[in-house]
Amino acid sequence: MKITVGLIALFIITNCFGQKTFDKKLSIQSKAKIDKIFSEFDKKNSPGFAIGILKGKQVLYTKGYGSANLDYEIPITPNSSFDIASVSKQFTSACIALLILDNKISLETPASKFIPELSKYKDTIRIKHLIYNTSGIVDYFKLPRPDGKSWITFNYFDIDYCIKTSLAQDTLSFKPEEKWDYCNVNFMLLTKIVEKVSGQSFSEFCKQRLFQPLGMTNTLINDDVTEIIKNRVTPYNRRTPEYVEAYIKEGITIKKEGEWIQHPRNSPHYGGSGVVTTVNDLLKWSENFFTKKFGGQEFYDLMHLTQTFKNGRNNQAFGLYFDNYQGRPFVAWDGGDYGVSSQLMRFTDKKLAIVVLSNLGTGEAYKKANAIADILIGDGSL
Repeated sequence: MKITVGLIALFIITNCFGQKTFDKKLSIQSKAKIDKIFSEFDKKNSPGFAIGILKGKQVLYTKGYGSANLDYEIPITPNSSFDIASVSKQFTSACIALLILDNKISLETPASKFIPELSKYKDTIRIKHLIYNTSGIVDYFKLPRPDGKSWITFNYFDIDYCIKTSLAQDTLSFKPEEKWDYCNVNFMLLTKIVEKVSGQSFSEFCKQRLFQPLGMTNTLINDDVTEIIKNRVTPYNRRTPEYVEAYIKEGITIKKEGEWIQHPRNSPHYGGSGVVTTVNDLLKWSENFFTKKFGGQEFYDLMHLTQTFKNGRNNQAFGLYFDNYQGRPFVAWDGGDYGVSSQLMRFTDKKLAIVVLSNLGTGEAYKKANAIADILIGDGSL
């Protein structure tokens, strides 16, 4: 392929600090307003954000603000790799959707068929109970850690340890379907079902059946803390007295001086979290829900399938929830963990998606996404 000097110059310009933009239709005024939302983070000595806005198949705007790593002041770009925390749940759910479409399982399949430990409970836990957070299983972090350590992600633990802790309980906290209770272990168990049915590791199944077909080449399941991940951001929290005290309470000795606390993720749990990806890849994922090229209408319908249980909640789908903002319906899921914050929302009627990823624990990505939505509503894009 012939590469001109002009193309090289364009590459350099679009990858300089704070200048990662691809825009054909968003006005200069709207871009300036969006940039203002993140202005306090748009500097080398601060963690920050990566954002993306998509309408149909057209990328309206992508940009990075702040540093991916404060040690080296590496700028955040739309290709920076973020741990997206609970936004990962839709990808775990998508794997289950693919197996359902393969006619290998159904929502009514008892989970104990693949996870024998669940057979000890008198009430049958079905795959749908895991998907819709109505299983009655107590989430791992609500229970004492068996080794006496804290569940803070500085301390190593893996998915098997979490599952074992939760399933050590002899009874469920409620009968399946009677209540809704957000539970990461539900989704960890779903990864085990994917592995049993497919004969592959969960990470490999995701790679072959989801990420590669969608062209999400910078997306993976972080199931190995020793793995090298290209363009990975470092998570941070503010070094406030409140945070310092909270870390000390968790058994972590830290200094009071300084502005930021670096928080590497040393626990490779996944299913409820564990996806590492970029803004650009999440825009590809979002675009497919507008084009339905991958999976077709069947995949789309299953990912957006809601059910009504005795708990009365009927706005959750497959790792997604339905809501509306300023009278505009959207589907989304937000995520947060030590040092990270994420939001991916799709306005279905307008075929518009907003992605906000942050390497700051107090980033409140969902609020930033809402603020972007306000601007797009104001300029008629949404």
